[in-house]
This record gives sequence, structure tokens and C-alpha cells, in this order.
Amino acid sequence: MPVGRGRDIAALDLSPEELLRKLYLENERRRIEVYSTAPQYARVSVQMSSGQKVAATRFFSGEDVVVSSLAEYIGGCGAGRIYAAVQPDGSMTPCFFMPQVVVGNLRVKSFREIWEESPVLATLRNRELLKGPCGYCAFRSICSGCRARALAYTGDIMAPDPSCILNSETWFSASFPRKRVREHALIT
Repeated sequence: MPVGRGRDIAALDLSPEELLRKLYLENERRRIEVYSTAPQYARVSVQMSSGQKVAATRFFSGEDVVVSSLAEYIGGCGAGRIYAAVQPDGSMTPCFFMPQVVVGNLRVKSFREIWEESPVLATLRNRELLKGPCGYCAFRSICSGCRARALAYTGDIMAPDPSCILNSETWFSASFPRKRVREHALIT
């Protein structure tokens, strides 16, 4: 994730094709459960398995109908929706990958007050505000893209997630030197 001190490694970031396809194929080949923080992996797993499997952000549901039905609620980027980060000084951020987005401080307000009153967190919870392909993608309820990555690459927390194949132009047009990946065979 090209944020904070890791911003300088952005040129080494894997393309959407390299990361997501490899993750899914390894999961299938090894018959292991893959836990991924990449929300777009849910879309890839649904499409590549013809809708038989759902991998929401932090779990793999396999054939469990109950867990699969929850994927649309808890799936996708959880920043400010199902979790937040607290820095050592009490600053609260939507995600530990967004240390620059301080939404409040626990030394001043309670977690609950910040959680319920922050305009930034309210924005993150409203998937209708997602921009570009993330905003109209059929899979936005189980994906919605990584908001920290969108912010790191574009400066806009609601911009398309550049690590999704559907937003690869955002990834390739970032201000980091890139090589175009020749294989573009991942489901689009």
C-alpha cells in the first residue's frame, strides 16, 4: 500500500492482474482459505467461481449460504464502516492505512461520538458517493474498492480503487513509473 513511509515503494506495487488473479488461482489450487484485505478480491472470486463462492474482505464463505448473504453487508472496504484505527496520541482515523485522515481524537470526544458525527466516516459509509467505475459497478456492495488506496493514488477518498482491474487506467495513470502488464485476461 503506497501510503506513509511506503509511498516510495509505489512503483513496485503489483498490478490488479498480477495480484487478484494469482490470489484466486492459488486459493483454488491449494484448497486453502484465503483471507484478504483487498476488497476487490470479493468481485474476482464471485466472477471466477460463477457466483458459487464469495470472499468478502476478511473471510471466505465457501458454500455457507448465511455467510454469503452477509457478504453484501460486511463486504468491501471497512474503513469507517465496520472499523477505525486509533493512533497512539488518541487520533482516530478511518483505517490504519489513512494516518493523514484524522476524524477526531479520543482525548477530546468518545469513540461513539466521533463514529456517529464524523462527516468523513458518513461519506465512507455511503456507497452511492463512490466515483467512477466503483460507483456503478455491479459488485460495489461486496467490494467498493479500497478507500485508502484510492486516496493514496488519486488524493480522493471516494475515487476509483486503482488496484481493481475495472480501474486499471487509474492504476497505470498514477504518477509512479509503471510497466503495462501484457496479460489482461482477468475477468472484466
